[in-house]
Amino acid sequence: MRGVWIAAVVGAAAGLAACYLAGGARGLVIAATGLAVLALLVMRAAIAPAAGPRPAGRKGKPPSVREADFPAYRKIASDVAWAGSSRRHYDHALRPLLRRLLGSLLAERHRLDLARHPNQARLLVGEDLWPLVDPSRPPFEDGDAPGVDLATLSRMVDRLEGL
Repeated sequence: MRGVWIAAVVGAAAGLAACYLAGGARGLVIAATGLAVLALLVMRAAIAPAAGPRPAGRKGKPPSVREADFPAYRKIASDVAWAGSSRRHYDHALRPLLRRLLGSLLAERHRLDLARHPNQARLLVGEDLWPLVDPSRPPFEDGDAPGVDLATLSRMVDRLEGL
């Protein structure tokens, strides 16, 4: 194998010299560029592909994802599902999450504290959705009261995203 490399180097040097004699500096630059491209192609073919996850466009077995890998997502999905069954479920599970999110958004984007500036928060959220996140409203304890439907929750999330 060592002899092949020596022969390749000697051949490349001889080829570069011949190109210099035939075309001068311009011939040498053209030949050296072609030789560099050829060397890169040979090296690329010789290097084994790295082991690791396949890019998204390739076929193959997708990585296994288990529901247990995302407990916070599972809890939020459950809270959203139960919010429609009763107002009590909404008030004890999803409302605190939305209220914390609202407080973070108000602080970050508007420099408002939800506890100290509820009137400004009400104006930003809107009168129609404010009762769903109003921190001063006590939670419903009646499990028979109708919950909050998904369309209303979707409007609330859209409104929060728009803040």
